[in-house]
Amino acid sequence: MMKCLWLPALLLAALLDTTAAQAGPRICNDTDALHHLAVVLREGGSWVARGWQHLNPGECAEPAPDPYNGRFLYFRAESPGYRYRDDSVRFCTAPGRFRIPHGGGCTGENQVPLRFAKAAADQKVLLSARSAGGAGQAAAREKDPHHPHDLRTGGQHYTAEVTFQGCRLNPRKETATCQFIGDGIELAAQGRLQVSDPLFTYLLGLLRGTSLVIDGEMTSRFGAFGELDLHSVTPRVPGRLDKILHRMQGRWQSERRPLDRFIISGAVRRASYGGRQMTPEFLSVRSSCEGKARSEGEYLQAWDSQRGSSMCYRIEALTQDRLTLVYMPNGIRLDYRRIR
Repeated sequence: MMKCLWLPALLLAALLDTTAAQAGPRICNDTDALHHLAVVLREGGSWVARGWQHLNPGECAEPAPDPYNGRFLYFRAESPGYRYRDDSVRFCTAPGRFRIPHGGGCTGENQVPLRFAKAAADQKVLLSARSAGGAGQAAAREKDPHHPHDLRTGGQHYTAEVTFQGCRLNPRKETATCQFIGDGIELAAQGRLQVSDPLFTYLLGLLRGTSLVIDGEMTSRFGAFGELDLHSVTPRVPGRLDKILHRMQGRWQSERRPLDRFIISGAVRRASYGGRQMTPEFLSVRSSCEGKARSEGEYLQAWDSQRGSSMCYRIEALTQDRLTLVYMPNGIRLDYRRIR
């Protein structure tokens, strides 16, 4: 299957013939807070609800296929402390990742109907027009412990070895939101910048890709994304596998297909084909993939940030300018060169 390859180049090449395709909808998070997005799209003559995708401040989602045959879609975005203004159109939803065809009622386990907003298929949507900060939404969730999208862990203790992915500073609120990658999960923690608690001030001074041990409480979990109440951060000495990932940082281009490119920054890989961006992947260099012993060597495991599925590659060769990966199930060889 083309899906099994690191980058489905042939399929993408066909999709990039956009002469007859119209621009699809874009939903952009222009707020200061992480939101979780669900959409309802027209598929084969019926409506299908999909969710939840996390959308960081400043990021945009393109939830519909290109081209999209529907004239409009529905969407809902949620964030603790924000109130959502909908159009009173109800669709069925569920916790975590879901795909629910419309009709038949919300009869599945943990399924709940929620109200969505409507948008034109060629429209760019700004979340600030629908989602406003305030205590109402957070208070409502506290009263409804069965709300399907705030998957609370009850303050479960969490400690892990992670790769630091940087912080976003909010000078107006004197806060910072910092992100980490560990075991295929993106973790976010927010805190105030204050002299009495220098934790987040310390994080602001770190380089992306720094190896850390973090400790705190996992307050919520959405698929491949978790939110932390961060208690402590400890630098750790990079091991042999960490150093391999450090050497892979930067821009790479396929030897066989020059339009096939990717960037590795910290523990995140962002691939593109002919400028078309793909779903980010979370990376880890390991001596095996998913705990399965293989022949001696190093392996790159890549988790799809939206679906949570993973793929495994043997690192055949890595020099300053060349990278060779071998996709493990069928031994496909992928050669890349570094772009300066």
